[in-house]
Amino acid sequence: MRPLSMLTAVEALALAVWLVLAGALLLDGPDEGRMVPIDPDALSAGPGEEAWMGIYFQGQKVGYAVSSDAPTSDGGRLLRNRSAFKLAAFGDIKQVVTAGNAVVDRDGFLRRFDFFMSSDPVRIAARGEVGDDQVRIELHQAGEVETLTLDIDAPPHMSLSLGTVIASKEEIHVGDRYEVPYFDPVTLAQDTMVIRVFDVEVLPDGEEAYWMERSFGDLTTRVLMTPSGQVMREEGALGMSLVRQTAEEAQEMPEGAEPVDIISLSAVKLKGRLSNPREAHHLDMRIVGVEPERLVNDPPVQVVEGDRVILSTPLVAELPAALPRVDTDPAVAPYLAATPFLPVQHPDIQAQADKLVGHIDSRREAARVLVDWVYGYLDKAPTIGVPNALEVLQVGQGDCNEHTALYVALARAAGIPARIAAGVVFSDRLADTGAFYYHAWPEVRLGADGEWVPVDPTFGQFPADATHVKLVEGDLDRQIEIMGVMGRLGFELVEVR
Repeated sequence: MRPLSMLTAVEALALAVWLVLAGALLLDGPDEGRMVPIDPDALSAGPGEEAWMGIYFQGQKVGYAVSSDAPTSDGGRLLRNRSAFKLAAFGDIKQVVTAGNAVVDRDGFLRRFDFFMSSDPVRIAARGEVGDDQVRIELHQAGEVETLTLDIDAPPHMSLSLGTVIASKEEIHVGDRYEVPYFDPVTLAQDTMVIRVFDVEVLPDGEEAYWMERSFGDLTTRVLMTPSGQVMREEGALGMSLVRQTAEEAQEMPEGAEPVDIISLSAVKLKGRLSNPREAHHLDMRIVGVEPERLVNDPPVQVVEGDRVILSTPLVAELPAALPRVDTDPAVAPYLAATPFLPVQHPDIQAQADKLVGHIDSRREAARVLVDWVYGYLDKAPTIGVPNALEVLQVGQGDCNEHTALYVALARAAGIPARIAAGVVFSDRLADTGAFYYHAWPEVRLGADGEWVPVDPTFGQFPADATHVKLVEGDLDRQIEIMGVMGRLGFELVEVR
């Protein structure tokens, strides 16, 4: 197995593209008791007009997207989308495909959706039905189907339906601001999307279009849209853009061009020389380019003071050896629980955890054994998708997100509180001087007073070295916040030892 650096950026950027393109795929026929998939032929009351877009990163064509909008018999709209694009990570080329359907009511609010996202070997699909106060979802992943119910304050929009918000306005003016309830079916995140009109542009045909900034959490995109809701251009993080084209132009790909390597684009520069990063136990750096509060202040491992971040990783000998493996403190219940992507209670996850550490009483020793096993078990391969711990266990490969998801699920199944951290870590793999790259890793509750300790099964580290700089804690709906600092964050070395 070759060593693997940080690939969280791949998932983040794939999800950023998804937030632009998000749609749904008509799934196979339903099993008894499951939701009925959307039938476009039954819903459509008129022809849909296709809109084609070329997908670019840093000015290089990487794929295309096509969407359509047709009326339904009840006065709503059927919105359809499909896309295909290629990204590279350390030279490994990944084809990403999304496709699908969404049905909105006459006011443009989401009522039903199917979607699919694939990049071998990872696939995720879902169906959803939206009521006034709940979204009911079927997730299809790892050969399993899980039904979820999420409470909502109001019927939301998806990315595909945001054009209906603009089309519903009688007039649009620079300075207008709209707040829209929004739901992302990939990350299951829900929040308010803020749309701000900041400029107007006259198109070659004389029609006016408006530049709008769309913000969902910390993820912001800029879109040029006509008053009828047609997207002419969209711009996202790290030079991602979608450009309106003819069908022929959108599907035409440059000959002989290598896909953009997304890892090199995500580099966070360090001013100063950092040697032996995997041996670092103390790191002091000045934060450059972003507000210091964008970093997590989590003493004693990570302390943010003024414009500095100070990281200290405990030695193994400093971790208590007598803590019982199973933590019964009610306060840690959330860190032992299952989530849609961490199926802690699944028999296969439970059986693997018991096989590995069921006979070990020491929490420190059990946590270390899990690091070693996950590191050795998974083939190191770039993966684009939404990591599900059960699927990772079945497939046996992945990058940092897959290593982290599997580790956290196994640790929780073994009674060890564990959570997901995401941020950046130092590597000199892509440049002589090195840089920080986006990464995910687990944290486990190992301190004598309940402190959380970073570990890294991607690198086989217990504990993780002090170059792990945490930006967020939590599942995929939180990790996408990293996009808010991509391209801006930097560091200046003060001290390392």
